Amino acid sequence: MKRRICIILSVAVIVSALVSCTAHPDEEKPATVATETTAATTTEPTTVTTTENLNTTFPETSTKTIYKGLSKDEEGSYPHKIATYTTYYDSSNTTRTTNLKNAVKKLNNLVVPNNQVFSFNQNVGKRTVTAGYQTAKIVRDAEFVDGLGGGVCQVSSTIFECALRANAEIVVRHAHTLKVSYVPLGGDATVQWNTQDFQWKNTSGTDLRIKMKCESGSLTCTLYAKDDINVGDVNINISKSGNSYVLTRTVNGKQNYKTVSTYKEQKKKKETTTKKSKKSTTTKKAQTTKKP
Repeated sequence: MKRRICIILSVAVIVSALVSCTAHPDEEKPATVATETTAATTTEPTTVTTTENLNTTFPETSTKTIYKGLSKDEEGSYPHKIATYTTYYDSSNTTRTTNLKNAVKKLNNLVVPNNQVFSFNQNVGKRTVTAGYQTAKIVRDAEFVDGLGGGVCQVSSTIFECALRANAEIVVRHAHTLKVSYVPLGGDATVQWNTQDFQWKNTSGTDLRIKMKCESGSLTCTLYAKDDINVGDVNINISKSGNSYVLTRTVNGKQNYKTVSTYKEQKKKKETTTKKSKKSTTTKKAQTTKKP
């Protein structure tokens, strides 16, 4: 009996010792590693295209340079017309016409000071519903599909043609992926918000004012100069080389600008005939030829 009591006491002592080793109040606890958490920023996905030409190339010169904001001058004197260009549109297409006029309203009377750069996207802004833009045809994956702001590229292309004739320095210009009809092939300038811009620099030696007019199926861009200047004998030529269109500009017989445009073939529409409709047609024909 005494032996059993001794064994029990011995076990109790051992257990007490173990407990004191594993949970001593003065023992240093391991440090807690702090983890920095940041709230995730989420944006709602959208399927609405906000450009006339959707392309997957993102040139650095189109997106990384932010130029000084330009302002309008409606009252100042800019008496010298140095270049003008007109394109035409279908005024019965009300949604596309609305988009043209929205862009023109942003650009009319805009002044490009000497040695400053004009950025189409910066001055027109994002093409959104709240900005008044509507759905019209755009270019996407070698197809013409409906998209928000369709038609705006006609405005940028018209300005491109006018800037060429004013002997302005073309900084950034991109061609459409498909052929468009409102300017000669090779003479278009597509834009896409935040990825593809059209930009030109005023190197004329004086401030220039952009005048734009959009009415009755005609879209016109005219550049007026504050001082009387001579842009020289400007000649624009577009030639076809294989599948590409090469635009060159010569001034007083010397070439000072060249750009090459290559367009894709428009995708053919897929046939909508289904197997079910074919089966129905066959059954109907069998019923018609069957003798009573």
